[in-house]
Amino acid sequence: MDSVLFNFHDIVLIATIFLCALLAIILFDKRKGRGLGNIFLIAFFIASALVPIDTLINFGAAFRGWAIEHLPDWFYIFDVGFWLQGPLLLWYIRSIIYKNYRLRFVDTFYLLPFLLVIMHQLLAYHILPSDVKADIQREYNLGSETTIIFFITLSRELLRLYFGVLCVVEIRYYLSQISPDTILRYKTEIAWFNAGLVGLVGLWGWACAIAVALIVNVELHTGLPVNQMGLMANYGTLFLMAGFVVVLSRYGLSVTGIVPMFERSLVSPVVGGEQQGIESEEKLETVVNEVAAPPINPVYIERLEELIRVRKIYLEPSLTLEVLANEVAVSPRTLSTILNKHYGYNFFEYINTYRIEEAKKLLVSDEYQNATMLDIMYKVGFKSKATFNNFFKKMEAMTPREFKKNNAVKE
Repeated sequence: MDSVLFNFHDIVLIATIFLCALLAIILFDKRKGRGLGNIFLIAFFIASALVPIDTLINFGAAFRGWAIEHLPDWFYIFDVGFWLQGPLLLWYIRSIIYKNYRLRFVDTFYLLPFLLVIMHQLLAYHILPSDVKADIQREYNLGSETTIIFFITLSRELLRLYFGVLCVVEIRYYLSQISPDTILRYKTEIAWFNAGLVGLVGLWGWACAIAVALIVNVELHTGLPVNQMGLMANYGTLFLMAGFVVVLSRYGLSVTGIVPMFERSLVSPVVGGEQQGIESEEKLETVVNEVAAPPINPVYIERLEELIRVRKIYLEPSLTLEVLANEVAVSPRTLSTILNKHYGYNFFEYINTYRIEEAKKLLVSDEYQNATMLDIMYKVGFKSKATFNNFFKKMEAMTPREFKKNNAVKE
């Protein structure tokens, strides 16, 4: 009982293990109604707990010696956490930004490195008797390892970093598809989410630097401070997991999605500036409107009709779903449901239909015969010529210029 197994650096690893386990328990307790994303997130934090356990067993100053004598079978078991973190995080990200996300067969290939590592560990170490394993660990010396081991470690860290970068790309692309108003509405959640994701990617990038430093030290016999770099990574992981606990307890962020989700099949790169945002916003609204809603209050219809017919609010270029909802005195989701159920339009179809009708009047009026198409476009509330032309052609099967020319011929 008088022997000391853990120094302060080991305590940091133990605290990290505890925080990861705590996050998994909290999320498990809230699992009801959370869906597949919550399962992936729980699994990710469990995998994250395995990483410091592996580090503690293999590099703990005093604990390693105790583990060799009492737990030789435990070596390399927890290494699987490194190989699982990346796929689990990517699956979690995709599950919260794509509606009804399910794993596809191709997704299972992400686990191929993990399976190869398991097979290698079983054949090279775990089939051996416990006393042989203990002897292997007693004779183990990091400086005497072959270079191939260090390159495997580097491959492991690069793979984690690759998955982390994929997660960042997925989130960045998704955020580019939704309106600035939606981002503003969820700015706190998005800020914390981005901070956590960037923190993970940063730590995994730092782990790659450590792996490279190990190779440089072995091959070039340099003295890069690998131990200090490893300690920095351990402390950074502890602070990041502590931050996750604080955010989850303080803000109670939902694990089913930061922003409204849409079908994965709807997400594809689209060229065209504002039109790209409009099309994605329309898809977003379509998904939102699938949610069951209460009966439409006729008072809301009257307010909306007054805003459109009397005030002609659709002529305002800065009009958004949120702004119009505020004028009607309803939530954006309620207004979106009204437009979908009562008029059969999403927000942009509804507003742009009135804008196009107004543009048609101006195109054939004497007052605007000398006006340019840009003058007409800005007058009716459009901010993009491409959007104006595309929507006009969608409604009239011709461009605004063709419409004006045809009506001039008729006259």
